Amino acid sequence: MTDRNHMERTAFVLAGGQSRRMGLDKAGLPWGNRTLLDHMIGLLGSVATTVDVVGGNSLPDLHPGRGPVEGIRTALEATATEENLIVAVDLPFLESGLLDYLMDRLHRTGAMLLACEIEGRVPMCLGVRKALLPAVEDYLAQGKRSVEGLANSVAHEHVTERDLTALGVTTEGFRNLNTREDYEKARQETFG
Repeated sequence: MTDRNHMERTAFVLAGGQSRRMGLDKAGLPWGNRTLLDHMIGLLGSVATTVDVVGGNSLPDLHPGRGPVEGIRTALEATATEENLIVAVDLPFLESGLLDYLMDRLHRTGAMLLACEIEGRVPMCLGVRKALLPAVEDYLAQGKRSVEGLANSVAHEHVTERDLTALGVTTEGFRNLNTREDYEKARQETFG
C-alpha cells in the first residue's frame, strides 16, 4: 500500500460560477485578512500537494456557463493525478480533517466518485478519479448539469452524515454562501 504522505494529491477550487444570487464574484470576497478564494486555496493546500483554481484565468472552463459539472470536467482534463478533490469556493467552513478523510477514503475505495450526502443533497465537495472524465463528458453531452445527477449516474460511494458524526465532523462545514445575507452572517459569526 502506498504511504499516503508520499502520494501526489491534487485539489481544485471551483471558482468560475456566475454568482447570480450573490450579485458579485464570490472568489474575491474578503474572508478574514484574505479573499475567500485564497482561504480555500490554503485549506486545500493543507491536504493536497497541488491546488489549482478552475474558472479563473489560469484554468478557464472550456465551455463557461455549464455549471459545476463543467468545472469537474475541466479539473479532470487538467489533472496529472488519479485521485483528486474538487471543492466549491463558497464552502469556507470545511475542515482540513474532513478533506484529508475524503482523500484517504477515495484512495481506499474502488469508486470513481466519492460524494457527501447531506440532508438529501450533494454539496460540491467531491473525491474524483481522473478515469471518470469520459463519463463526465458523456453526461455533459446529454445536456445534463446536476452534480447530484452525475453522482447517481456513475459508480460512486456516499459519505453519509453518520460517517461524519463518527469522524467528529458536523454538517456545518457544508454550509455554502449563496447570497449576500449568507455571506454577511457567516463573516459576522466567524470574525465578529
